Amino acid sequence: MSTTPATTPAAATTATTTTDARKKPDAMGLDKDAFLKILVEQLRHQDPSQPGDSQQYIQQMTQYSMLEQLNNISTAVQSQKADTANTTALNLVGRTVTWKDRTGEHSGLVDKVSFTEDGATLTVGGASGIELGSVTEVR
Repeated sequence: MSTTPATTPAAATTATTTTDARKKPDAMGLDKDAFLKILVEQLRHQDPSQPGDSQQYIQQMTQYSMLEQLNNISTAVQSQKADTANTTALNLVGRTVTWKDRTGEHSGLVDKVSFTEDGATLTVGGASGIELGSVTEVR
């Protein structure tokens, strides 16, 4: 994992980014490889005296194609979501934020943004590890 400093000229503060931050396991139970393996096994074990219905195979290939496209769309949406969250976090550098945690409500100037596999976290007035979701106000 490499880190790259990103600076904001107006605030003269630093944000650290980590590469491969968006690599997360696929949430789908049946991926395209598994679907294709099932189809190949069906073809491999069919009875030669009673070949399978060609319409059924066409339908299965259509389903495979649709599954692959939905997976691609899901990946693109997740990537866009991560990019938006990262941009939002970077735009907070040098701004005053209010956030809530289990000890109460706090305010301070955002000094730094760090990116991990779990997403962006803020460092505010020396307090690190503040998640974007806990920010309640930006000034």
